[in-house]
Amino acid sequence: MTRNDGSTLVTELAESGAGNEVIMSIAGHVSRAMLSRYSHVRMEAKRRALDEIATRQNAAEAKRKENAELPDRAAATSPLLVQ
Repeated sequence: MTRNDGSTLVTELAESGAGNEVIMSIAGHVSRAMLSRYSHVRMEAKRRALDEIATRQNAAEAKRKENAELPDRAAATSPLLVQ
């Protein structure tokens, strides 16, 4: 395996979401410094990761808002019980 192939492998593993310990084990790296040297995560992968986080945060916020409105909706649509 040439150095370029190793760098590509480490980059691909990092971009796929593999954890540092997994990458270090596969690549034979013994330190995070060595991992950093051979990992070159591309800008597109960084954008995808940030977009995914933003999507999850937006979905969670929408769910919180929906849950906060539930009691109001239930009160507006429930008939009053008279005893």
